[in-house]
Formats: sequence, structure tokens, C-alpha cells
Amino acid sequence: MDLEIAILAAKGGDSVGLLKAMADGGTAGLLACPGCNKVTLLPGVENPGNVLFMIEWDSVDAHNAAKGTPGFAQFVAAASPFFGEGGSMQHFKLG
Repeated sequence: MDLEIAILAAKGGDSVGLLKAMADGGTAGLLACPGCNKVTLLPGVENPGNVLFMIEWDSVDAHNAAKGTPGFAQFVAAASPFFGEGGSMQHFKLG
């Protein structure tokens, strides 16, 4: 299993809006993707306009394949209006 770690800047620093968008459909969209097992979101402390995304995938290949699914489209539709500039993303091996 692979863990996606992404630190995303919320547009205009609106991390509350980004977290709400995820709660209102973005997370459900990701979880509907084949190979997505768990989604955890955490607001930033030192940088409150940032949100940490931790997403457990079966593999990086599963993550890449998910990008063409309706669930991923649901995630993008819900969350992308709240994505700001910058950010970073990497995958890490779990266990």
C-alpha cells in the first residue's frame, strides 16, 4: 500500500472552505475510487491556510488510474475551487 502525502495551499487561505468541500463530497469521491482506502485531512497550524492530505492507495498505479474515474471527478469538482497556488505531493510505502 502507498500513502500519498500532499500539502495544499487553500485559495485565499480558506482552509475551512477546503475542508468543508471535502466533507461535502470531495472525500466521498476519493473513497469511491478503486484502490483508495482511506482519506485523512488535517488543517495547518503554523500555516493555517494549508491542508495536509493523507490518502492511502493500493498503489501509485491505482492512484494514477483513479484520475479517470467519476469519483475522482467528484473530488476535483468539490475541492478544486479551493485549491490555491503551490503545494507538494509525494507517495510513501506503507508497511
